[in-house]
Amino acid sequence: MPGALGTASRRARRIGNTTALPHPEQTLTASLLNGIRTHGSMRPMDEPGAAYEIRYGWTAAAWPGLAFALLIGVGFVPGAEPPGTDHIELVLAPYVALVIPAAALRRTAVRIDPKGITLGGLVFFRRPEFLPWAEIVSVSFYAGARGPGRFRLPELEVRHRGGPAPRRGPATSPALREFDAYLSTHVDPDFVEAFRGTKESTRSMALCKVDAERLKQAIGAFAPQVRVFGDVDRP
Repeated sequence: MPGALGTASRRARRIGNTTALPHPEQTLTASLLNGIRTHGSMRPMDEPGAAYEIRYGWTAAAWPGLAFALLIGVGFVPGAEPPGTDHIELVLAPYVALVIPAAALRRTAVRIDPKGITLGGLVFFRRPEFLPWAEIVSVSFYAGARGPGRFRLPELEVRHRGGPAPRRGPATSPALREFDAYLSTHVDPDFVEAFRGTKESTRSMALCKVDAERLKQAIGAFAPQVRVFGDVDRP
């Protein structure tokens, strides 16, 4: 009897000292959360200071391109078109050739990293445009708008300096003088000076999924001095 009690006691101590294993559902949930990726990003959410990439993909604007490609293919089936139409569906070919490769290959539209912003493009022969943070003044993102009397496609705008700001002489027309007077009395002079002589580079985001909050965080981490406008500036 004492031997049995001793064996039971030793087993109880071993069980009490054993670390509880995580439940399989907890392990699965943790692994999924660690691998979550933000819209347009190729990196996990929990990597601070990671570069943010926005890629072209299958959005609502891309699906018509696939439908047009199918329509063009059907048009070449013998007997599918009435005689004399001369394949009028080929007028849609440029749209298909532009949208389908970009969406299927997931080319980089915008990359934001510690060096600056790189703007890609839909077409293969267009060279990426790199803008260092030292030249960037502001970044604006507009998610687009649809409704009665208003329509705007999603767009990213980068306002930057392409070199030394040109010297601006005195305004010669009454309209310009009136505008200068308004700026001097209603707008912060530092704000006006920051944007004087800048250029604008834009990219359509119609084929991209943009996480405005992630975009704002990336800009704030790499270049907090850069102003943000549009949907990026919303709390």
